[in-house]
Amino acid sequence: MITIEPVIRNFRSNGYAQVYIRIIQKTKPAYIPTAFTATQNQIKDKKLIDYKLIVKISPKIESYYNKLNQVNTDNWTVQEVVSYLTSDSSEISFTDFCTEYINDMIRNDRENPASNYRVAINNLKKFSKEELYFSDITSKLINDWIKSLSKTATAKNSYPSCISTMFSAGQTKYNNYDKNIIRIPNRPFKAVIIPPKEKALKRAISRLSLLRLLTADTTNAKMVINTPRAKDVALLIIHLAGINVADLYYMEKDCLIGKNKLSYIRWKTKDKRKEDGRMIITIHPRILPLFKKYKGKKRLFCFSEDINSEKNFLKQVDMGLKELAFIAQVDENISTYVFRHSVGTIAQNHCGASTELVAFLLNHASGHKTTKGYIKKDFRPIDIINEKVINWIYYRKRLIKKKFKYNKKTK
Repeated sequence: MITIEPVIRNFRSNGYAQVYIRIIQKTKPAYIPTAFTATQNQIKDKKLIDYKLIVKISPKIESYYNKLNQVNTDNWTVQEVVSYLTSDSSEISFTDFCTEYINDMIRNDRENPASNYRVAINNLKKFSKEELYFSDITSKLINDWIKSLSKTATAKNSYPSCISTMFSAGQTKYNNYDKNIIRIPNRPFKAVIIPPKEKALKRAISRLSLLRLLTADTTNAKMVINTPRAKDVALLIIHLAGINVADLYYMEKDCLIGKNKLSYIRWKTKDKRKEDGRMIITIHPRILPLFKKYKGKKRLFCFSEDINSEKNFLKQVDMGLKELAFIAQVDENISTYVFRHSVGTIAQNHCGASTELVAFLLNHASGHKTTKGYIKKDFRPIDIINEKVINWIYYRKRLIKKKFKYNKKTK
């Protein structure tokens, strides 16, 4: 327990002594100077005993106790306690910092994750209050907030994770640990356990449903742009080994190598995995016309030129897929994820691909990071298994379920 009391340290030659507020944390003292002075008659054993002077200093001491009640100081040093009490951390707006942080993400072409961070802080503001300071972010607040999200599948993990990331970024910006200037001393996430993500639902659909969707006639679609385009996006996803919609949206012109090769780094992990996230795949002849149909001026595809954000692009595609499902008489909830999940499921269950090869096909990060650093990537197995998946969908070639093997003679 922290003790706060008014004391003096030494008397001056004129008989007066400056009054300090002494902070004791785990038997370690520290002193905060005040504007008051005292005489020997007002002091006993260096402690202030004069009632009138105590009354004048009491409001400051009370404000310190109130401030400390907002945070957990169990693991703080006495210097951290003093820094917290004497700083203006309560005046640093967390909501303003979050806005600044999110805008920086957008400026760095990270609009999609920025959207997730914006939703997270808006949800916390709705739960708590519109204007939040760093000192408002306590473990109790975060734990109560997580409890309110307990019935959600992903928000209970992703929202607090976003807030934790932004809070840490704020500490990095405002705290100077080398000089022991701690403007944001509270560490709320030390006493918070963020729930794990729930396992993603398996969204794969049957071969017949896939075939109906990919071959449906959209000539008379009510949404004359969205639905045909949604079908074309579905074709691109299936024929490009379950490519992400974000990669189609942001694909640069130089990703097209020659007439039928695509070489790109997955957009979602480009800042984390760098070259490790690269994919090289042969473009199937069936979708080559789509590269011409959706040719962009600045990027490979025109999607980013016609639609102002990846989020809106995904939203329009998913809307089109709903009508496409109606036209194709597919009574299932269809989204872009369905096609990506279906590629992986078909590759393993019907084409003999191992789980490791499916991860390679879908461009997932591998757990064998050190090993991968020694191995030069060979992307030919991607083309082979991708061709098998396409053949199984279109031509009913039910391949024998055996372990996928690749060697130089494999065609």
